[in-house]
Amino acid sequence: MKRRVFARFVIWVFSFLIMQESLAHSVYFQQIEGNRIIIRFGEFGADHEESPGYLDSLDAVSAWKYGVDNKLQLLDPEKKKQGFAVEASAKDSIAAQTGFPVMSRGGNPGRKPNFYARWIPGFDKKLNPSLNLDIVPTGKSSQVQIFFRGKPLADVEVKLYAPDATEQAYTSDKNGLVKIKIDPDKKGLYMLKVARYSETLQGYDRGTGYAVTSHNCSLTWSKSE
Repeated sequence: MKRRVFARFVIWVFSFLIMQESLAHSVYFQQIEGNRIIIRFGEFGADHEESPGYLDSLDAVSAWKYGVDNKLQLLDPEKKKQGFAVEASAKDSIAAQTGFPVMSRGGNPGRKPNFYARWIPGFDKKLNPSLNLDIVPTGKSSQVQIFFRGKPLADVEVKLYAPDATEQAYTSDKNGLVKIKIDPDKKGLYMLKVARYSETLQGYDRGTGYAVTSHNCSLTWSKSE
């Protein structure tokens, strides 16, 4: 009996720790070794998760890039020690999605966390949404538009993370538009993020029910000039 209680306690603690990690973490693209791109999981500007470890807790990772005439090309992410490698370069427009299994704590209703990510080579090309929660460039310098299920999302907080890990907070306007300010002297990886946008959407995932669905989206790019 004591062993059974202890085992349940260990499972609860493990689930709680994963939930806490997911609240602070992002799934995002990063440029490595020249033009190669990898999908990371972790806190921006800090250590990313590894395998074996929390990286293994992500559900099936799907990714794709956009070729000529915006034609979608599916990618096959390959799990590495510190992320998921994809056959794409920093010159491509890329998107990905993944998530966690249902999480619950105590008597609270289950939550199904979803993660979405985009990589863009720049802001000069307008993109259409293709993720449930999406951050896309509008074709205008340093401007993006936030979409949820294909419709502009107003009054949602968007955070900009600079290469030096400083943060700026913005709020989307009535059309989901956000104009960001980028320091021309700061070179490196930037990330825009909308975190924990939740909806009361019930369902089941691998036999476990949930009452809330949460969405997290990142948009990353590298500034070298």
